[in-house]
Amino acid sequence: MVRIVRSSALVATLVAATAFLTLPTVVGAKSVEGRFVAFGPGNWSCADVVAVAEGNHPGSQGRLDGFIAGYLTASNVMLRNTYDIQAGKTASAAKTAVLAFCGENPGIKLANALAVHTQRQYPDRRSVPRQP
Repeated sequence: MVRIVRSSALVATLVAATAFLTLPTVVGAKSVEGRFVAFGPGNWSCADVVAVAEGNHPGSQGRLDGFIAGYLTASNVMLRNTYDIQAGKTASAAKTAVLAFCGENPGIKLANALAVHTQRQYPDRRSVPRQP
């Protein structure tokens, strides 16, 4: 009987993974309450992100830039039919857009601000390397 339960769990996991990979929209892994844990700069508030960008926290600029570049890279790896979520634009262009969003939403976490950015970029993303 234990073997059947494990097989059922494996099948359920595979079905869920397949469903996740075939969804046409941007999806994030979250708890059933819709929450997730963000580490490092991803857990910074937008108010802190703007302060770092303005130079108010020396030494944190590299962490911010690295997190943004890492998030964009992860998006390129994880999002279906995506080669370049930025559609040829640089990570600094994403930073500019996220800072504008953060200026209007100081209480939002950086990870959520980047999620909004990638959702906005998704329709214009590149699906193949040399796409116009």
